[in-house]
Amino acid sequence: MRLSVLKIVAAALTLFVWSSDPAVAQSPFAGQGRVISVTGNLSVRRASLASRALALNETVGIGDELVTDAQSEAVIQFNDGSTVHIFPDSRVIYNEHAAGISDFLHLFFGSIKVHIEKLSGRPNPHSMTTPTAVIAVRGTTFSVFVDDTDATLVAVDEGMVAVANRRSTADEVLLRPGQRTWVGADRRPLRAQAFRGRSERADMMPGQRGNAGMGGNAMKGAAGAMDAMPGSALSGGMTGMPGRLGPHH
Repeated sequence: MRLSVLKIVAAALTLFVWSSDPAVAQSPFAGQGRVISVTGNLSVRRASLASRALALNETVGIGDELVTDAQSEAVIQFNDGSTVHIFPDSRVIYNEHAAGISDFLHLFFGSIKVHIEKLSGRPNPHSMTTPTAVIAVRGTTFSVFVDDTDATLVAVDEGMVAVANRRSTADEVLLRPGQRTWVGADRRPLRAQAFRGRSERADMMPGQRGNAGMGGNAMKGAAGAMDAMPGSALSGGMTGMPGRLGPHH
């Protein structure tokens, strides 16, 4: 009997610590999201279950893997009004938020636009990942693109974003509004480059250092403009960005 009481007390204390942790309790991604807009087909795969279509107003839960085809897109809204816009031909997973883990999304390929609401006017720290990049955000609006080679483009509309290669997370590039960077598999992020227009179209927009858009020799052009070292994946290995990259316009 005494042991049971101790177990109950321990469980209650654990629950208190969990709910009082600001990083968890205040996270807009700590619970379910909801589909507030869908065009075409948004499919979800949960655990080992077969994928199925998600309809308007259905919920998105922890561990859900979301996929759009080439003619589809959707917007997911979370507890505090934060949103994730999933563009066509994309695959993203909504990660579990646990103590010590702030990653809330992983973009496998395609493109998304994320808006994170601030907490009482203060930054709302989170991070997300792609196959090549770790992206730390502090209450902001930004877009992320991943192509068939796993190269990642990050572009910022509002706030600040720190971008690093997953293999060297301490080596960050800080992006401010109107700036973008590329991350390849074996290289640090290119230094910040200005772009014009909205972040979800940053792949289409020339920067101040020349046209390095995704429409033609994107990573090669960007690497050349940024004086990337020859022989890297960024400077010679990509002759255009085919397939799953950028929203359809």
